[in-house]
Amino acid sequence: MADLKYLEPTELLEKIYATLCSEYEDAEHYKDEKDQKEIEVTKSRLTKKIFNEFVVDEEYFLTMDSDVFKERYHLYEDDFLRLIKQCSENRVEYDTFVQIIDDLIASAKFRLHAFEQLTEEIQKIQEVEETEEESEGTEASEGGEEE
Repeated sequence: MADLKYLEPTELLEKIYATLCSEYEDAEHYKDEKDQKEIEVTKSRLTKKIFNEFVVDEEYFLTMDSDVFKERYHLYEDDFLRLIKQCSENRVEYDTFVQIIDDLIASAKFRLHAFEQLTEEIQKIQEVEETEEESEGTEASEGGEEE
């Protein structure tokens, strides 16, 4: 198994991924338009099912608080879905697939960390400015008393 930092793959994830890969293989053998439509719906549903099966920080994307999901992963949702589709369509090995997904999750985590750092820096700057304003105000009132 790949050395993953963030994604916590489940047994079901591997099975769904294998099923999606087989749907792409099967699609090549069906020429009937009705069959093709059904296969497309199945591939779309399985892609979304894989996405919902991702577990990060012991939480499934499916059951993650919507605000937390929006803050951390929503921006990357189209990328996740595209990776799932392209990996399964091209029959990328499961271990490689989860490593690719783990890398995208890392990107989302680094993005979140960068914004947290920015917030901390802004707070520090504001605290310094407030302290300087308070000390200037104290100096001005003390200076007025000396005259």
